[in-house]
Amino acid sequence: MSPENLTPVEIEAPAAPCLCPRDPSASELGRRIKMMRISRGLTLKDLEERGGISATHVSEIERGKASPTVGALGRIARALGMRPATLVEPHVLPEVTVTRAEERPMLRMQLGAATLEPVTEPVQDAALGAQFITLPIGRGPAFTHRHEGEEWVTVITGVAEIRVEGEAFVLREGDSLHFRAHRPHSYANLASNPAVLLVAARPRQTL
Repeated sequence: MSPENLTPVEIEAPAAPCLCPRDPSASELGRRIKMMRISRGLTLKDLEERGGISATHVSEIERGKASPTVGALGRIARALGMRPATLVEPHVLPEVTVTRAEERPMLRMQLGAATLEPVTEPVQDAALGAQFITLPIGRGPAFTHRHEGEEWVTVITGVAEIRVEGEAFVLREGDSLHFRAHRPHSYANLASNPAVLLVAARPRQTL
C-alpha cells in the first residue's frame, strides 16, 4: 500500500497508572483476613471461639464468596486482635515491585510446619502469588490445604511428596507439578535435608 493511501489515525496516549487508594474487593478482603489469621497461627475454629462467628462463614469470607457485615467484620477483627479499619483500609500498591534477596527473611510466615517467603511484594490488583516454601525434615505432611484456582510447584532443592486428593507425586530437583487447587493437597519432605520449593498460586494467597 502506498503512503498516499494511508489514512492517518489519532493515537491516544496510554493512561497513566492509577495509584489512587481503592477499597478492597471481597476477594482481597478475604485474602487479608486469611493471611492475618495464618500469621497469628489461628485456625477457623479459633476465630469462631474468639469472635463468636461461625467457621463456615469465615471460610466463605476468606474465599471471597461472601462479604462480611459490619458486625461480622468487627467480630473477626476482635478475634484477630486488631481494629476493623485495618482490614478494610484502601491499599495503594505499585504496578511493579522488586524484592531483594536480603529482604525476604523479614517476610517469613508459617503455614503448618512449613516456612513461606513471598517471592515479591504484590502489585495493584494482583491475581497471582508466588512464594518459596521450605519443608522441614520429617516425612509427615508439613501442611494440607485447598483453595479455589490452581497451584504450580517446582522443586528447587531436595525431594518432596505432593499429594493431590490422595494421589502421591514424588518430585526431585527440577521437577514440577501443576494442578487444580480445589482438590485437597499436602506437601511433605522425603529427604534428610529441608526441601525448598517455588510455588505459584492463583488466586493470590498472600497479602
